[in-house]
Amino acid sequence: MAFRRTVYSLADIASNTSLSEALASTKVVGGSGKNRLVVLGTGWGGFNLALGLKSTLPDDQHVRIVSPSNHFVFTPLLPSTAVGTLEFRCIQEPIRKALGPNGNYVQAKASAVDPETKTILCESTFDDEKFAIRYDRLVIAVGVKTNTFGIDSIREGDGIYFLKHLYHARNIRNNIVDSFEKAAIPGTSEEERRRLLSFVVVGGGPTSCEFVAELHDFVTNDVQKMFGDLLPYVKVTLVEAGPALLAPFEANLQNYTRKLFKKRDIDVRLGCSVTGVEEYYGDGFRFKAKRALLSDGSILPFGTLVWSAGLAPVKFTEAIEGVLPRAPNGRIITDEYLRVKGHEGSIWAIGDAAVCDTEPHAQLAQVARQQGLYLADVLSGKQKDDEKPFKFFNLGSMASLGEMKGIYDGSNVGVKGMEVSVPRIKGLVALLMWRFAYWGRQTSIENKFLIPMHWLKSFLFGRDVSRF
Repeated sequence: MAFRRTVYSLADIASNTSLSEALASTKVVGGSGKNRLVVLGTGWGGFNLALGLKSTLPDDQHVRIVSPSNHFVFTPLLPSTAVGTLEFRCIQEPIRKALGPNGNYVQAKASAVDPETKTILCESTFDDEKFAIRYDRLVIAVGVKTNTFGIDSIREGDGIYFLKHLYHARNIRNNIVDSFEKAAIPGTSEEERRRLLSFVVVGGGPTSCEFVAELHDFVTNDVQKMFGDLLPYVKVTLVEAGPALLAPFEANLQNYTRKLFKKRDIDVRLGCSVTGVEEYYGDGFRFKAKRALLSDGSILPFGTLVWSAGLAPVKFTEAIEGVLPRAPNGRIITDEYLRVKGHEGSIWAIGDAAVCDTEPHAQLAQVARQQGLYLADVLSGKQKDDEKPFKFFNLGSMASLGEMKGIYDGSNVGVKGMEVSVPRIKGLVALLMWRFAYWGRQTSIENKFLIPMHWLKSFLFGRDVSRF
């Protein structure tokens, strides 16, 4: 049966009147039964919630997951795929595999929620058709998006890329290969070669630093074999607005990282931000050119700019303003049981999109994962929704820094108020910990087999530089 087309925008449905009209004019699914659980999102929170419910949800209950992405991405390994150390499919898990016999997945974007009628307005990712889904219990795990801080010129495409999803990594990888192939074309000027092979990474967090490290390994181990004459033109610049790289880490590990990057001729610019990007034309340029404008007045021409600085609410979270309580930073406010304030017993929120009013947690993958598993126990009936509050167990922080080196910071391992200090580790041992920990977190046997296989392949035979 075809759904009727509607033309309500997110701005329209932000008001209760327009939302009621939208719901009245769309197909409603979900039936009239009981125990309908709807989960929005397939990220760390939503995916682990689905895994926790797969074998524990009672037979008389039904779970429906709604997300524009039909897979979960193991984001700590995303930078590795952007240069070919790992392949894309070995860090993703299809969401349908995480669902039990009474589970269902819908590929769509949630655009609004009406708590009074317990209805969610959705939009198909294929044809923009609108439809509504009824729920008895709702879990919001929609995550966040990359924050461009209102800079209009920071738009994806033409050399500018984010790094949060698999398609981001694929686009970055293709653009890197394209940049070397363009620079290798006879007749390309030296100035344009320098621009094409200038890589600017914005943000000093783990994702940015790990991507820079992967890029450096790619250049030193693979580019010099296949594009050896272009190696002198390569430049990597890391721009961070704050005073240090890897802000969550202990100072000694920050300094260790900074020294490693300096030794590798990576240009690290601290206390500096990108204020805009502009197109420009150079003498004899054959390809469209862009350059980044920095707050200190300097200019960085680039062939690839990877923006990984800051997080912002997604459209759904913005659209529910006035419907559900939100903090000043846009995150949905919950209590210590992950229940949305004012909607206890019917709506929960987890992951980066949510914040507890009494004990806020950082926007980390390990927080979202633990919240998903905690909520699975609640929703499956193993514990009451107010039996015991969620307690985050900090496992520490770690990062891969290339050249078989890594860092691990165990300064505050454990539950808040009961932390213990684990020795900080750097070098090969930290990298082995990083690899073993993330390999062990894989859900499927396929990925546990494929990931070490690709690590070994990259080490022995190098990374693939094909564009596809």
